[in-house]
Amino acid sequence: MDQFSLHQIIIRKGEILDTTPEFISFKRTYLNKWGSVSYILHLIQRLLQDSEVEMAYVEGRKVALLATAEMDIKKPSKEELYDCINNKDEVASRIKIPSMMFKGQEGPILAATVVQKNWRTHKARVAYTYLKFLMAKATTI
Repeated sequence: MDQFSLHQIIIRKGEILDTTPEFISFKRTYLNKWGSVSYILHLIQRLLQDSEVEMAYVEGRKVALLATAEMDIKKPSKEELYDCINNKDEVASRIKIPSMMFKGQEGPILAATVVQKNWRTHKARVAYTYLKFLMAKATTI
């Protein structure tokens, strides 16, 4: 029965729901490599917590494949962790992965907007600092 299960793991408000039958079946199926699988789940959970994602569905088979492929080599990238998520269309608007933010048809426009925003912020900060300096000098006069 466990081998025919979908193994969808639910992460709600940054917490893995480990009492669901799907999760229990998933853990029972991959118990022999649970250390690396739980590490991958922890990384996905932390990525979703940092992005404040309300609800995400993680595909257990992809997590297990990633855990076996990345066992002793290196820490998986955020893109690899993001590939394990099933409801990418709902999560994509909240998650911030720099290498994926500017892809697609709107990518260059979004990149230009971010550059303009950062430049304007920098210029405003410099102008404000200079204004504070001038106000301090005017106060002493």
